[in-house]
Amino acid sequence: MKKIILISTLALLVASTGCVSKKYLKRGIKYEEAGLWELAAESYIQSLTSKRDNLDAIVGLKRTGQKVIDEKCYKSIAAYESDNLKEAVYDYLDAVDFSKRTSSLGVELMVNSRATDYFKDAKPRYIETLYAQAQQQMDAEKFQQAEALLDEIKKLEPDYGNVKEMLKVSKCEPLYRQGKQLMESGYYRKSYGNFNQIVTEFGSYKDAAMLMGDALQKAIITIKVNNFTGGYCTKALTQRIQSSVVASVNTLNNPFVKIVDSDNTIQIIEEQQRSLTQGSDIEVGKILAAKAILTGEVLECKQDAGRLNKSDKRGYLKEVTKVKNPVTGETENKVEYKKVSYEVYSIQNRVTFSLKFQLTSTETGAVMVSDIARSQQADETTYAVFNGKPEKLVPGYWENINKDSPKDFVSDNPTDVSALQKMLQARREISSVDQLTDKAIAALSKQVSERINRYNPEQ
Repeated sequence: MKKIILISTLALLVASTGCVSKKYLKRGIKYEEAGLWELAAESYIQSLTSKRDNLDAIVGLKRTGQKVIDEKCYKSIAAYESDNLKEAVYDYLDAVDFSKRTSSLGVELMVNSRATDYFKDAKPRYIETLYAQAQQQMDAEKFQQAEALLDEIKKLEPDYGNVKEMLKVSKCEPLYRQGKQLMESGYYRKSYGNFNQIVTEFGSYKDAAMLMGDALQKAIITIKVNNFTGGYCTKALTQRIQSSVVASVNTLNNPFVKIVDSDNTIQIIEEQQRSLTQGSDIEVGKILAAKAILTGEVLECKQDAGRLNKSDKRGYLKEVTKVKNPVTGETENKVEYKKVSYEVYSIQNRVTFSLKFQLTSTETGAVMVSDIARSQQADETTYAVFNGKPEKLVPGYWENINKDSPKDFVSDNPTDVSALQKMLQARREISSVDQLTDKAIAALSKQVSERINRYNPEQ
């Protein structure tokens, strides 16, 4: 069966490509009849792309494609004879590119030999003109104009002259100069961006690497984290929140934000103090001093471990048996409902945390960031348990298991039965309070780190 389906699919695919090929072939013929050679050739190319063995399209492309190449070559020759070197070069390259496209489809076309000879003379002369113009623009410090000229030379002749080095200067110098101006104006982050782009894309250029380091040193916000407080939270949980916030900030892909390890800083200070009297190789000033203090207060800390609630439910066991109709003699289904009981259990665990945090400048005392992060995580389930054949259980109600009552009813309809079956198959385990706490703290920490990450003193 699978083999038949595969063969049918392939047959449809072949038929589809054949139809597309014919459509473009007809279009090419119409264009050719109108004398629109290039449009005709493009249509034949599309026809062959869909079906490579379309003989009519091959013949059509040979016929119209050669006319297209001839026209491009004639334009190149005329441009050369008019001393228009640029058009002579690009018209010829256009003809060559077109011949490569047709060749890839198995249609070989000829490029005019005189156009080739003229191109060989025109190209170096045109490049020489571009190179001279680029040098003039560089001397005039018009780097953007020079870059455009050099890019064109590189496309025509990648290793020509000193193009690579000149391109590097034309691209780097504007970034370099702007970077220095930004640094002088106090825009250290933007300045770092300029120098980082130079170093990343071009490697070494003047003292860009050193200036990048200087800009980073001035732009970076080093943060000392004060111990978080929280009257509504245990000390252990408060420390967990603080540690998670620190870890989240440390994983930011932000070169301008760094947590200072206060314990290590104290050790370095003590070592430096000893070095002043005893002598040491440690240089004073290499401490990464904190430029900001991060404080946090846990405002809300709720961990609600839900109790398993149980309720007894009444329903029916549906029994279907085959019986013979005494009148018609045909076999029919006989449905009987037996009163049964089952249990429904429900449980919910929930945790809620909120944290007020503030980032304050140690240099000016100004509040840099202040906000409240909040996270609530919960998990719950409701499931049914039946000590019998659950697939035969249907919902309903009965007053007395041993006798009928007007209040008894069976809800044997698809909607109610489906709802009960879902409860019978529902999961019975939910995330623990500890698991929900981990999620909540992680979400809380992410909110804090993202808020710090968005802070930009230069905006």
